[in-house]
Amino acid sequence: MTTPVLVGTATLDPTVLVDSLVPDVIDGLREQLHPVFGVRAYRVYRVIRSWSGGEIGEGEMTDVAGELRPQPRVKIWDGLKFVQAVCGIRELGDVKLTEVSLTYSDADLTGQPLEAHQEMFLALGEAHGQASPLRLWAHTQPPFIDREVDMGWVLHLRRVEAAPPWQP
Repeated sequence: MTTPVLVGTATLDPTVLVDSLVPDVIDGLREQLHPVFGVRAYRVYRVIRSWSGGEIGEGEMTDVAGELRPQPRVKIWDGLKFVQAVCGIRELGDVKLTEVSLTYSDADLTGQPLEAHQEMFLALGEAHGQASPLRLWAHTQPPFIDREVDMGWVLHLRRVEAAPPWQP
């Protein structure tokens, strides 16, 4: 099953140079070159999880996912590490995503507004066959718009333990 691409809803102003370059030049080059060079190790998906019981955790869950394109850059922020806990080994850590397309709005990246029975995650999965498992992450800070260095959104994420999502 192929996961659909999440279509951005940001309003870009064609009279602003950066905005005019986003679709064809900035995103276009990233979409064409990164996959060919294989430099983006991860694919990133926004996942809206809905629960049939009216509240988070009640009833059956359903995930609706969309892939963020072009592939964002995933940087280790505070490192993903294994930690021994009472219940066993847990994965803890934070990552930072950069170069997330400016075609996305804040609401596209945060899933807002969410209903009482919904939650939003970002899922990171490998992109080139290394069989790394899909992992879920949540925002630790509001998304930041960087129009000077990364020419895209910057997202700070923390690993969350939740029911495994669908598989892309």
